[in-house]
Amino acid sequence: MTGRIRRLAGFLLALFILQALGAAYWQVWVGPRLAQDPRNPRLLLAEERVERGALLDRDLLPLARTRVEARRVVREYPTGSLFAHLVGYRHPRLGKAGLEAALDGILLGATERTPWEEWRDRALGRRPRGFNVVLTVDHEIQRSAARALSGRMGAVVVLDPRDGALLAMASAPSFDPNQLERNWAVLRKDPTSPLMNRATHGLYPPGSTFKVVTMAAALSRKAAEPDTRFFCPGFVVVRGRPILDFGGQAHGSITLREALVWSCNVVFIHVGRRVGGASLREFAAAFGLGTSPEFELPSEGGHLPDPEEVAGEGVAQLSFGQGSLLVTPLQMALLTAVVARGGVRLRPYVVAQVRAGDGQVVERYRPKPGERILAEEVAGVLRDTMVEAVARGTGRAAALPGVAVAGKTGTATAPGGAPHAWFVGFAPAHRPRVVVAVVVERAGTGGQVAAPVAREVLQRALERVR
Repeated sequence: MTGRIRRLAGFLLALFILQALGAAYWQVWVGPRLAQDPRNPRLLLAEERVERGALLDRDLLPLARTRVEARRVVREYPTGSLFAHLVGYRHPRLGKAGLEAALDGILLGATERTPWEEWRDRALGRRPRGFNVVLTVDHEIQRSAARALSGRMGAVVVLDPRDGALLAMASAPSFDPNQLERNWAVLRKDPTSPLMNRATHGLYPPGSTFKVVTMAAALSRKAAEPDTRFFCPGFVVVRGRPILDFGGQAHGSITLREALVWSCNVVFIHVGRRVGGASLREFAAAFGLGTSPEFELPSEGGHLPDPEEVAGEGVAQLSFGQGSLLVTPLQMALLTAVVARGGVRLRPYVVAQVRAGDGQVVERYRPKPGERILAEEVAGVLRDTMVEAVARGTGRAAALPGVAVAGKTGTATAPGGAPHAWFVGFAPAHRPRVVVAVVVERAGTGGQVAAPVAREVLQRALERVR
């Protein structure tokens, strides 16, 4: 009898432990995520009876807010198309996008309100209010980025390399979320894809901006030194076919450092051969290429060539950022931030605070620690070489008076048209406050098209960020 009682007690104890673990899993681990999921029926029911919280920039300028009109809640976007891709939209028929979707639970206050509080507000005839979210973005830097693109298709991403805060994210063409329903049919059919956030979902070959990764791999693997000399006759033969340097220019005897300054494809193909496809691919992955960044907004991970593709002579195209390699502007901004931070890879973020309607801070967000992927000495060499690229090389159009700018241009071949123009960089070079990545679609060379865009954005950003 005693043995049976012990077995029954053990069985009941096991059931209790399983139940406790299950409750902890759903309430502590999964619960908060489910509460904020836009598909949560509770959120859908709350839509019409909750005054949705506002989205504010770092100066508390409203980017999205709610007004109550004839007992209905109406969502409005005071800055129009300026922040359309980042903020997104909330529409009763067309759904949600951008941060309006990603932060849905917070904006509705569903993660903090208890059933009792909801019942109390209904009984008192009060409309519950969601939480306001203060973002890290700056409306003046955003405006300069949008203006610098001048209506051309492309994207600009601006980060603070000290902590990974997003300062601006512009995508062109854009749309006005206030006129979404009126223009929906036209927007959906527009071949320029104005609804797509090119900063997070535009996929492009990075062209010569990728040479920063190739040089980092060569220095780290001791495949070459900054002053290792190569010979550039203007072309190199790969698998029986010549690959030309830009314009067929022959640089002659040139060091690795000078090859980055003048963006010599031939030298970087030789460097890529020394590093090897597997190792170069490994470094690209360490920089964050091929995987989606950890970020509040869903973002594409791009494409890294398969190991078989870059084996042997296949490394040639990857060495200077071509072939099947695809990246987003956000990824390239984060890649550049690694150099700016002395070899540490950052995690970007855009949410700074959550506030109640009375302004009280409910939650502050802290940047997550970075991960060292490059030796500080290697990052220092890359930084100094990128400074030379702006001072006297292909990036001269990004130079600012009295400020050392580090940068790299890119001219990425695109099928069926002109090349995509790239520029990535940061300033001030030795104490960076701003990182920028620019891509202008089918616009020409990075030095002539993207570098001037970067210069305008950097100048305004440095005025705003201290």
